[in-house]
Amino acid sequence: MSPDISITPADQNDVHALVKLLQSCADEMHAQGMSHWLGVYNETSVLDNLKHKSVFKLAADDRIAGCVAINQTPSDYYQDCWPQAPSADFYITQLAVDPALQGQGLGQELMQFCLQKTRGHQLQLDAVAHYPALIQFYQQLGFEIIAEGVGLGDYRYLLSREA
Repeated sequence: MSPDISITPADQNDVHALVKLLQSCADEMHAQGMSHWLGVYNETSVLDNLKHKSVFKLAADDRIAGCVAINQTPSDYYQDCWPQAPSADFYITQLAVDPALQGQGLGQELMQFCLQKTRGHQLQLDAVAHYPALIQFYQQLGFEIIAEGVGLGDYRYLLSREA
């Protein structure tokens, strides 16, 4: 049976649960040989995201099981990584689903939510090249790789699509 889900704006009351979720995802990726999220998400960074981005939480059966952030400004490393890339109207970051619940379509729910929220606008996101399943996930949602480069010490792809 699939969980009862809702996607709503996150707020300061969600910080602890968001940090726990993001760190759990970081640990799971690290176990698969990907360390790019280790040490990135803590209470300070999550509070900063809540202040500067539109952060949404996905609740499944009344607990935070996923999150995503939408921003109108690219991440700081975009200029260094892809100086020639065209700008977008919105940038998607911080897509995370509880590792215990992955494979149930929750990431797709979050991305469809983002696409509906930004309908008619150009979107960009980036992903590390050494996470091919994630690249494929984004491509199945209609994102195309428009640039490649090194950002935050990792080889990354910049992906884009119109919502």
